[in-house]
Amino acid sequence: MSSVFQREDMYETVVVDREQDVVLTTGQLYGLQVRREVDRSFKPVIPFAPHLFGSGKTRFVKSYLELVKSMGERALIGPENISDCEKDRRRSFLDKLHEAVLLYVDMRHLEPTDPKEKSLKWAVHYLLFKSACLKSGQGQPDPDEFFKVFKLRTDVLFKKIREVLNMRTDQFLLVVFDEVGVLDTRGQYFDLEVNDGRVFPYNDFFGIIRGLCKEDNVFFIVVGKSEGLYIRNYAISVSRVELTFIPLSPLEKHSIIEHLEKSSSFMFTGSPKVSQILCHQHFSTNELAELLLELTGGVPGLLVKAINYLLHCKLSEDHLLLSKESFWMIMNDSIATNYCVDPLLPRLSSLSETRHRLLKMLTLLALYHIRFELDELVHLSSTFDVFLFDLVTDMCFYRRLIVDENHQERYEVLIPKLLIGYIEQSVKNDRLEWLLLQTLKSQPVEFFYESKCRVFEGLVATMFYLHFCYHPTDSLMFSTLGQLSSVWDEMNVKFSSESTAYYMKSIHYTRSTADIERTTFGIDDWKEIVKEMLEFEKIYIPFEPTSHSPDILFKLHGRTSGQNLIVGIACKGRWSFNGIRWNEIVDEACKFLQPVHDQVVTVHPTLHCMLVIMSTKLSTSVATDLNHSSHCYSFGDRVAGDFRIPLNCELIILSESDVENFIGKDILSSLRSAFKSTDNPHSRSIGISTVQEMVLSLSKYI
Repeated sequence: MSSVFQREDMYETVVVDREQDVVLTTGQLYGLQVRREVDRSFKPVIPFAPHLFGSGKTRFVKSYLELVKSMGERALIGPENISDCEKDRRRSFLDKLHEAVLLYVDMRHLEPTDPKEKSLKWAVHYLLFKSACLKSGQGQPDPDEFFKVFKLRTDVLFKKIREVLNMRTDQFLLVVFDEVGVLDTRGQYFDLEVNDGRVFPYNDFFGIIRGLCKEDNVFFIVVGKSEGLYIRNYAISVSRVELTFIPLSPLEKHSIIEHLEKSSSFMFTGSPKVSQILCHQHFSTNELAELLLELTGGVPGLLVKAINYLLHCKLSEDHLLLSKESFWMIMNDSIATNYCVDPLLPRLSSLSETRHRLLKMLTLLALYHIRFELDELVHLSSTFDVFLFDLVTDMCFYRRLIVDENHQERYEVLIPKLLIGYIEQSVKNDRLEWLLLQTLKSQPVEFFYESKCRVFEGLVATMFYLHFCYHPTDSLMFSTLGQLSSVWDEMNVKFSSESTAYYMKSIHYTRSTADIERTTFGIDDWKEIVKEMLEFEKIYIPFEPTSHSPDILFKLHGRTSGQNLIVGIACKGRWSFNGIRWNEIVDEACKFLQPVHDQVVTVHPTLHCMLVIMSTKLSTSVATDLNHSSHCYSFGDRVAGDFRIPLNCELIILSESDVENFIGKDILSSLRSAFKSTDNPHSRSIGISTVQEMVLSLSKYI
C-alpha cells in the first residue's frame, strides 16, 4: 500500500446496530451457565464468529459488555412468553454480567513455549495467564515458573487469573479468543490429536475450551477468520462443543447514519461528530450514508477505513466540501482504495485456479440476490466439497443474514464495490465475469434493500446483451424476432463495444413534489426516458420489480434507414400451473405501448415501439389462441378484443417453447421448482448445480 496515508485512528468509532448479535451472544452465555448448573457432563455452548476482515468481530467483542449494559433487560429478556421465575433468573444473570471482567486474548501471540513446547493446551493456558498479566499492567510471566505452579490445572489457572485481575470468585470472567484463524498455520508446531488419519487443530483447541468451561463463572467467545462451518460441524461431533454463529451482518443505511452522528474525531478542534465534519448544508448525512453503503456494502471494517480516509482528506484540505461527485472522485483514487482493502490484497491476489472458476457463480448469487442455506455444499471436484458459507469467506466476500417472515435464516453473498476493481484485474480475460462484475458495480444503492430474487429478469437481460455483443447473427431468438417483425429485421443488432447492463429509475403512477429529489420516473415521462435515459447499445433494468414498465428496456437503430426501435421485455415468470392470461398481457401493453406511442412515437414518426412478452408459461386460452406459436400483433390489430395496437407499435408474445429454447430447459425446470413456493428462492431450492449451469449457459455466448 502507498505510504501516503496509513492511519487507522482518525476518529473514535461507536459500535451500532448490534442488538441482534448481543441478544444471541447473551443467550448462549446464559445457556452455558444453565447447562453447567444442571449437569457437570454438559456440552458447552460458545458464541463463534468466523468472519472475514472488516466484519466487526474485534470491535464487537471488545465492546460487548458495554452493549449489554446499554440494552438492559432486552439483552436476555425478549417478547417470548417465559415464567416470572425464569425472568428473575435471567435478571440475576444480567446483573452479574454487568459486573463481568473481559479478558481479551489475541491468538496471534500463541506460540510453543518452554518447558512443554509441543503442548497446545500448555500454550493456550500460558497465553491466557499472560494476557491477564498484561491487562493488569504486570510483566510477562516466566514460562518455567508458571508451569511449576499451574501444571495445567484449570482451577489453579483461573484462581491466579482472578488474583491478577483483582476479581471476586463469584464474579463473571468473559474470555474472548480473537484471531483463532492462526491455528490454520500454527497448528503444525504442536503435537495434536489424530482423527480419521488427519490432524485438525480446532478439534484440540475447542477440546481445551471444553475443559475450561467446567470452571464456575467463566464464559467464552471465539472469533477469527477461518472455515467456520466446517469447524463448527467438526467441533460438535468430535470436541463435544456447540458453536453458535454470531451473524455480524453488514450495516444498513440507518445504522451508518447513526455511526456518523455518534462517532467523534479528536483530530479536529472540539472533537466534533463525523457527520458535522464531512457534511454540510448541501450534502446531508443521509447522502453520505448512502454513498458509503454503496461503496462498502455496509461492511464495518471497510466503512471505518473509508471514513478515516475522508477525514484525512478534510484535515489536509479544510475548504473541501463533499458532494456525490467529489466523494467518488476521492474514493476511486488508487491510494484510497488500496488503503481500504489493504488487508484483503494478499488473499485477492493469490486465489487458486479452482477458486477463480467459482467467481462467476458467487457473482451470480450476489447479482440476483439468490439466497443460500447454512449447510449448502459446493462440489469443487469429484473428491472435494466445501461449504458455500466458508467459500464466501475464502473468496474474500461477505455474507448478509436474512431472516424471513417464518424466522427461517438464509444468507446472501455480498461483494462490496471497493473489491470489484481488484477482482477485475485478476479476471481481465474472462469477459463474462467482467460483465457480471460491471453489472454488479452499476447497481444503485437501492439494491441493498431489495430482497426480491430477480434471477429470471437478470438472466434474460444478460443473455440478450451477450447475443447483441457476440453472436447476433447466430441467435435463434433474434432470428425468431426478425421473422415475426419486419421492423426488428431492419435493426442493427450488433453492439459495437462491450458495456454493462445499466439500472435506471423505475416508472410509477405517483410523482414526487417539486422540492423533493425524484427517485422514479412518472408514467408521463416517457419522452424524457427515451431521449435522455435510453442510449443505443445499452440494456437497462428498472431497479424496482414493481415498476410500471417492462422489466428490460433498450433502444436499437436501423442498419440503413433512419428508423429507431424502443424495445421493452416483460419477463413474466409463471412457476405454478397458472400461466399468464390475456388480461395480464393487455395490462402490460397498456402501461408501455400506449404511453410511449402517445408521448413519443406521435412526435417522432421514425421511432417504433415493441413490447415482447416473455413468459415461462402461458394460460391454456392464450396458448390455444396462438396455436402454441410465437405471434406478432401490429398496428390496428386487437389483442383479446380489448386493446388496439397503436401506430408504429408491435406486441410480440413468445411461445413457451421459444422461451425454453432461449433460457434452457433444465434451468427453467429448476427455477420453476424454486419459485413455486416463494419469490425469494435460496440456492438449496434452485440448486448450486443450476447456478453453475447458468454460468455454463451464459459462457457459451462469449
